[in-house]
Amino acid sequence: MLTLLAFVVTIVIIVAFHEWGHFLAMRAFGVRVLTFSVGFGPKLFRFTDKKGTEWVISGIPLGGYVKPLDAREDETAEGDPGEFSSKPAWQRVITYAAGPVFNFILAMLIYWLLMVGFGQSRMQAVVGPVAPGTVAEQAGFAHGDRILEAGGTAVEGWRPFYNELILHLGEKEKLPVTVATASGDTAVRELDTSPWSADLEKLPLDALGISQAVLIGEVVEGSAADQAGLLAGDQVIALDGEPVSGWQAWQETIMVSANQTLELTVLRDGAMRRFAVTPETVTEGEQSFGRIGVAMGGIYQQQFGAGGAIVAAAERFAEQSEVVWASLVKLVTGKLSLDNLGGPITIAQVAGESASYGIASFLALLAYLSITLGIINLLPVPMLDGGWIFFGIIEMIRGRSLPERFLMAAQGVGLTLVISFMLLAIYNDLVKQFS
Repeated sequence: MLTLLAFVVTIVIIVAFHEWGHFLAMRAFGVRVLTFSVGFGPKLFRFTDKKGTEWVISGIPLGGYVKPLDAREDETAEGDPGEFSSKPAWQRVITYAAGPVFNFILAMLIYWLLMVGFGQSRMQAVVGPVAPGTVAEQAGFAHGDRILEAGGTAVEGWRPFYNELILHLGEKEKLPVTVATASGDTAVRELDTSPWSADLEKLPLDALGISQAVLIGEVVEGSAADQAGLLAGDQVIALDGEPVSGWQAWQETIMVSANQTLELTVLRDGAMRRFAVTPETVTEGEQSFGRIGVAMGGIYQQQFGAGGAIVAAAERFAEQSEVVWASLVKLVTGKLSLDNLGGPITIAQVAGESASYGIASFLALLAYLSITLGIINLLPVPMLDGGWIFFGIIEMIRGRSLPERFLMAAQGVGLTLVISFMLLAIYNDLVKQFS
């Protein structure tokens, strides 16, 4: 139920905002808007405003549309001052561009709200255990490496590193990654990203053989960790001789080890040290578990005022836009397989999962999808906003309208392309579900 609800809310918000952009532009240029619909199919709710626009919520939440008075569809509209196709080309270009622009505005607004309300967290990109036989091991990555640069771009945390991995997908050349080693030296690791390119269903670090290091943050005074001698900044290397991969796995082991003495191997100031720690039993409700009294370390939290949040939001917007555009280019050029194209089922699953993590995660996904919708709609493909913008610009250069026969043919080609990609995305979704 959460997945379905999150999907509907996601689609309704980004589509409604997109169509709202078209609607406001039409109203600004005196175009008579007949219908504003969110969704297709059976009309579940409708009302007509004083200007004659019918506002509709339809039963299939997979898109939406704004329908203007248009002589190409209604010959009786010829000569009407509110008719759309007779408006100057520059007005039609702005009207078509307004939808994607409003998607970008929505994304910026969401990022701004996230920066003001939650700030920005960055987790230090320190490598944990490296899986044997993987491309990470072949590149020389070692436990304790702190990632400084990837592809020549400074990396401040795991999220920017993931973005650089995405930008490098499908490339034959290895990705140069500059690290500060556990001993304090600087080294460059040449990372082959092809294992992830070949299987995007996997998490990037898992596909490459890299794990996130467990860094200890605040140590509660008088806790088991404090009594054992652990300090903030320690990097956990092993637990009872077994490598520790990621905070969650480490936390789960501690929770099931109440009153059991564990041997911790940590990296401190470039040297390995061993400590014996016994998790104390903690009871919450009817559940008892072990706890040693440490918080996750390596997290940098930035807080922003209203003004500073604008800059931070713009940086996040630019970062995500680059990722979306690069991914689309790689799909079109064949560097990424079209098998990676996802449809409504994928969107629903991701939306539901992000909603389960909390409002901040869901809003971040909403912003990302809004950027994606905006960029896709700007592609110069007939049937999309970008196609009509392209034709409008040509009309402005020529000084006269394009032939109606050409526009109809182009529209048919565009419709075929759009439907083909939609069917392929749905097919990929179904294959993933039943394979």
